[in-house]
Amino acid sequence: MNDPVALPDLDPLDRLAVLAAALPGAAVGRRRVAAPFEAVWRVVADLEHATPRYEPGVAEVRVIERRGEFLRLIVRDTAGREDSMDARLRPGWCLMQSATIVIAFAARPVGGETLLAHLEHRRGQPPGGTGSQSLPDALAKIDQELRTIERLATRHGR
Repeated sequence: MNDPVALPDLDPLDRLAVLAAALPGAAVGRRRVAAPFEAVWRVVADLEHATPRYEPGVAEVRVIERRGEFLRLIVRDTAGREDSMDARLRPGWCLMQSATIVIAFAARPVGGETLLAHLEHRRGQPPGGTGSQSLPDALAKIDQELRTIERLATRHGR
């Protein structure tokens, strides 16, 4: 079987759509960000420093292993629980997953701006919700995260 995240000629946003189709109940948001791709991706790729700034449930991210685009992470939530995650990070594509959650970002330049998409999926949850959140609540959370990433990118991109 082909791995949709391994196809080099697949647009990152299309790749994220394929992933979303394979994860019933996944929440996906998209935003056209008024910042260049490099500035936006700098924020997304700075897992250790930027993630706690835009993700309200994350207190700390530590990269404990790095092999090219493959990473091993320890993520501590705001309640103090830790989870290990495997990640794949390259320009325009970030996929992080653990036994309980799948998180993905996809981006591509659009002129001097960036089209950014974000997916969140809690494994084992029924379609229509991510954990204790309803789908509308999950989408509102993702929208806020995308807005925060835009603020961080425009502030650091100057």
